[in-house]
Amino acid sequence: MSSRHRREHSGFDLGAVSANGAQPSAAGKQDGASSEGSAGAGDGRIEISPRAIAHLASRATQRSYGVVGLLPRHARPGWVELLRGEEGYRGVEVKFSEERVVIELYVVIEYGTRISEVARNIMSGVKFAVESALGVPVVQVNVNVQDIRVSDHKAQKGE
Repeated sequence: MSSRHRREHSGFDLGAVSANGAQPSAAGKQDGASSEGSAGAGDGRIEISPRAIAHLASRATQRSYGVVGLLPRHARPGWVELLRGEEGYRGVEVKFSEERVVIELYVVIEYGTRISEVARNIMSGVKFAVESALGVPVVQVNVNVQDIRVSDHKAQKGE
């Protein structure tokens, strides 16, 4: 894998973590002590891939009321196939801004629901799911409504 490719798809760094799961203290570094002696041999880093974050956001989106599914960003009208389950992450773009996360969602909303309310619910649900899983602030969750559809259960009832 080239360094250019690796840079574009690098994960979100949650920082260095010691063997007990705590972040190394800044106080030890200020006193001049090396981080090697205080943290132990089990130190390492935690890095979360954009795809993992996209899976979290996708699952939270699909659980939201009024969401029929997710679509890829550049889906062609008429050739659109909803992404469900394991492919849902393709309807999500994750961007990193310093130590913050920005999430773009491409959704299909159920016909007859209030789009603004559904979008607000998606935003808060995704923000909560990602922040609680990562412990890192989500700066923005942008909901892009790609289509409006009658869901299967409404079509069967004849509504």
